[in-house]
Amino acid sequence: MSLPDNPLSQETASSSTKSDVKPQERPTVAVSGVETYNPLPPDAPTETYAAYRWYLEQATLLVNTFKWAVLGTAVGILAGLGVRLYLYILNHAIGFGHALDRFGIPHFWLLPLILPLCVLLAHITTRQKAHDDLESQEGTDAVIEAIHTRSGRLDPFAIPVRLFLSILTLFGGGSVGKEGPAAQIGALFSSLLSDLLRLSDEDRRRLVICGVSAGFAAVFGTPISGALFGVEVLYLGRLEYPVLFPCIVAGIVGHLACGASPPVPVLVPGNGHAHQLSQPMLVLLSLLSGVFFGLVAMLLIETMRFLDQQLRRFASHPFWVAVFGGTALAVLYQLAGSGYADLSEPLIRSALEGTARIMLLAFLVKIIATSLSLKTGGAGGIVTPLFFIGSTAGAAMAQILHLPVPLFARFGFVAVLAAAANTPIAASVMALELLGGHFGVEAALCACTAFLIVGHRSVFSSQYLGYSKAAGLLPTLDVPIGKIVPSDIQLHENSFIKRLERALQKRHGKEDN
Repeated sequence: MSLPDNPLSQETASSSTKSDVKPQERPTVAVSGVETYNPLPPDAPTETYAAYRWYLEQATLLVNTFKWAVLGTAVGILAGLGVRLYLYILNHAIGFGHALDRFGIPHFWLLPLILPLCVLLAHITTRQKAHDDLESQEGTDAVIEAIHTRSGRLDPFAIPVRLFLSILTLFGGGSVGKEGPAAQIGALFSSLLSDLLRLSDEDRRRLVICGVSAGFAAVFGTPISGALFGVEVLYLGRLEYPVLFPCIVAGIVGHLACGASPPVPVLVPGNGHAHQLSQPMLVLLSLLSGVFFGLVAMLLIETMRFLDQQLRRFASHPFWVAVFGGTALAVLYQLAGSGYADLSEPLIRSALEGTARIMLLAFLVKIIATSLSLKTGGAGGIVTPLFFIGSTAGAAMAQILHLPVPLFARFGFVAVLAAAANTPIAASVMALELLGGHFGVEAALCACTAFLIVGHRSVFSSQYLGYSKAAGLLPTLDVPIGKIVPSDIQLHENSFIKRLERALQKRHGKEDN
């Protein structure tokens, strides 16, 4: 809006404008709800004040954008370099573990010693007790809890210990992931930078979220979906838009600083044989496979929950629980094969590329191995096991139904992630990044279907429930998913299922009479 050339003469010529000018009502200028100093004369016309407010708003937005671009870049560099160093050490540790196999005894037989050692170190360094020592080491959950309850404040000593414990767990063959530690690295650097800059609690919280996004983007090798994952994983059904821009900046910079490659090359029609399927058939199969992958994710979550409940009975003996978990894992690997140990990246790659025939129940073996590793003292993330479970479940389904294995392994890769972590947007974007424009749309549909099927569950117990997945369900909102029990989710009185239930009860009552 252009400013008038002579505001005072215009005010004299127009009585209506003069009547609108009330200096006592405009002693200050409000920008984004905040009263600021007003340098304009008290008799300036209303149009001048409106233009002045517009310029203040744009200046505020420009300064805010510059501020978070700089902070996001700084966090991205720190997180990317930190994750790069972590991956370098981790790869050498895993390689050294496999080198021990040449001495005749598989390295995973060290797990009955390594898991109790992880429990002992966690107990000494974090002063945890009993059962907490067994289950508190999942990296992403710890960061999510800090963001929700402490504005992102993290213990600068506990995080390095957890990183060491994750390396130790993967060295012995524990079935955990590397994404949780990467998120902790980004969050730790963000928290320290917040202390250095003396940021407010709200800015600290936003910056720590940026660090989580940068860590995920760096370790995933997919900058946009990794950054979105860091934002989306905080809530089920709620996205914090104010942190979206700095998280994208931090994710891209973190990806460039780390240099990690995507988990698999982009699939094109020629190497997946998906061109044999018609478009309507592919859409239908995407929906049906999404239901299957949602049930697979549910099986993982419920297995971990069941094992956690059973182990609570032995909370006073955490070291013996860790010995049991390490022994059970070693026996499982001895029977099923060492390919299920540690990150299992060769088997993931084989499933995604369709170059090897995968055992049909491979995803069940990984579910058991991951549950034992995380619930009996192991430290690490869970996203890499999700990739394994999803890709092998997709490969198994494709083998049974004679469908293209590489395509549906990729569908499972993103769908189980979307369902188990409640991150359908990040998973859909990852589908587009990994599958390109050829099959990314159908993979996104599969991921969103799986996200609905899994219900109000999550592998991250600190994730907050932000909305109901169905209009007929009334769950308790704004509470950690880990604290929700089935009785907390009620049926809406006017929902179809509730009306059907009442009709069946009424009919049953009549039959009894």
